[in-house]
Amino acid sequence: MNQPLAARAVAAIALVLAAAAHAADDAAMQRMQQQIDELKAANERQAGEIKDLKEQQGDKWLSEARATQIRGVVADVLADSQSRASLQSADATAGYDRNFFIASADGNFRLNIEGQMQARFAFNTVPASSLPPASRDRTNLRNEYGFEFRRIRMNFFGHVFDPSWTYRIQWAYERDGENSGRPLAFEDAFIQKALGGGWYVRAGQWKNFLNYEEIASSRTQQFVERSAVNQYFSTQFVQGAMLGWESEQYRVYAAYIDGGANRNIGVISNTGNATQWAFDGRVEWKLAGAWGQFRDMQGWHGSDFAVMLGAAANVQRAGGNPPPGRVTVGNGNLPNLTGMGTVNDQVSLVTYTADANVRGDGWSGWAAFLGNSVYDGGRIARSVRVEGTNSYGVVVQGGVFLTNAVELIARYEGLWVDSDNDNPTIANPLVAQSLNIVTLGVNWYFHQNAVKLTLDGGWAMNPVRFNQGLYGQSLGGADWRASQTGKGVGETVVRCQLQLLF
Repeated sequence: MNQPLAARAVAAIALVLAAAAHAADDAAMQRMQQQIDELKAANERQAGEIKDLKEQQGDKWLSEARATQIRGVVADVLADSQSRASLQSADATAGYDRNFFIASADGNFRLNIEGQMQARFAFNTVPASSLPPASRDRTNLRNEYGFEFRRIRMNFFGHVFDPSWTYRIQWAYERDGENSGRPLAFEDAFIQKALGGGWYVRAGQWKNFLNYEEIASSRTQQFVERSAVNQYFSTQFVQGAMLGWESEQYRVYAAYIDGGANRNIGVISNTGNATQWAFDGRVEWKLAGAWGQFRDMQGWHGSDFAVMLGAAANVQRAGGNPPPGRVTVGNGNLPNLTGMGTVNDQVSLVTYTADANVRGDGWSGWAAFLGNSVYDGGRIARSVRVEGTNSYGVVVQGGVFLTNAVELIARYEGLWVDSDNDNPTIANPLVAQSLNIVTLGVNWYFHQNAVKLTLDGGWAMNPVRFNQGLYGQSLGGADWRASQTGKGVGETVVRCQLQLLF
């Protein structure tokens, strides 16, 4: 094809396309004009209807419509402002109400936040006879002292979906008494459901409901630390499932657990369970006063007279092969009859307690009897002569307020272990021993237990012959030390602690 002919063909095609586009534009313009005409007609009809309506009702229809709209806007604004009006009202979503909290406006969800700090200075001195001969002239071994953070805790608790579903999660940094580099651990971590009529169920991990001194929070203790007798018998935190009931006068708890002090434990391992089974329960009877008065150990000025009696027991069967980090008597670790070291065997333990609490206007007192029996031991338990060992403890404690801010406190504690194992070279809770300690002190309350300074001092009338209790509770947590020779009267502890709660 020659070039002029091609040019003419291209031009012809362009003309055809232009004509088609022009025709399409005309059709589009016609459709648009038709739509405009229809809209104009509709508008004219509506204008006529409005004119007729105004002639019939005047301006009344317009004023009512405006009023309805205004009322709707005002209602929306008031509803929004009510939810934001105050951080301390019942409709609040955040603020402070005994605790810092975050909550939904309908009250179905609430998170409370608590914190605790205990900064402590402790001094401990032991008699020379409690140290090996080569160490008796070393003053730095006889006297130990310094600062420590005994507890730093964060506590989250509240309810979800409705107030019957409650929870608590608490973790703590505790003094690293063994310098193991692992001081942070979960304590309380449980879910609880209220069933009505005072009944509830709980699953998870919590402070065992055994002896009152341990149940009462470290936030409310009168002394810098709980007694050495408490450290001996305490089952601390446990994991399991619990059924509870509370009425105006009584409280009852019963639980199936993994065993005393076996918190944060993995149950499936090649070494077997730490315990084969374990159960515990406690009953409390309030004769006078209110339950809330026994959360604190103090009898504040202005308090009503209150009395409570309690009794509890923990029974468990040790597995006989304690997992690492759980090497305790409660899990089957027993002292040798002679020499150093320990052996393992299956044994059963029943730990029990009874206590009485009284409160009044500016004074308080309580007393507890505690006991433990070892039975049903195997061949090894019989060979090291701990089968049938019985332990008994007593704690008597009280305080008197001199002013609203100053309280004098005193405590006596005694421990007696009746055992056929009298190994003098090892400190163990199943070795025959007796212990008597007297502790005196004073509290300065700046904002009750929220900010307080405590100074106390204790003196042991017998050698201290255990490093940790039946269920692994550290004696060092109370700043006492076990004798390394089984001898030595007069170990002394002086402590000063500042506590802050928020």
